[in-house]
Amino acid sequence: MPRPTANGRPRTGLPLKRRFGYQFSLISKALAQHTLLYVEREFGLNLAEYRVLTVLEDRDRPSVRDIAAHTQMDKAQVTRALADLTARGLVTQIVDRGDRRLRVVDMTPAGRAIIAKTLPFMVERQRRLEQCLSATELRTLWKALSAVSDEARRLLADMHGSESDAHRGLKQLRTTRRGSSSRAAVSADS
Repeated sequence: MPRPTANGRPRTGLPLKRRFGYQFSLISKALAQHTLLYVEREFGLNLAEYRVLTVLEDRDRPSVRDIAAHTQMDKAQVTRALADLTARGLVTQIVDRGDRRLRVVDMTPAGRAIIAKTLPFMVERQRRLEQCLSATELRTLWKALSAVSDEARRLLADMHGSESDAHRGLKQLRTTRRGSSSRAAVSADS
């Protein structure tokens, strides 16, 4: 029989510190806060704005929908971030010629300059995180993260019945999370 906790309730079979979701959430929040402190102090950006810029740096003229998918933010958050970035002259938005309902977004030279200035900070952070592991541990970590990520997607697909349902499930999860806790931090930064 499991030992009771300090409050007298029985322990569950899986301690919180051994749950993937809990650990990933802690890491994600710490890295997001670290990023926010830096980009807010140095560039006056919030985390949503920074995430949008990083997607624009990585993708060629994506739509708002594409940005939302790659930042794991909802379209309303992306739209608000884009409005602020546009007002600051960091991005441009044009109506897509092929589908007038879509807006295509691009970074201006000023936006690209900010992203270029963040690169040393991000590289140093990555180096510091990787430095706490041996080369073998790091290779194992990347392999393990890939396997766990793939299995998490399969779990979600199994729960919803198909990959397209899994995508809708993630979207619903984000919407639910936003509705019940818009004060919660957005998950992991870049």
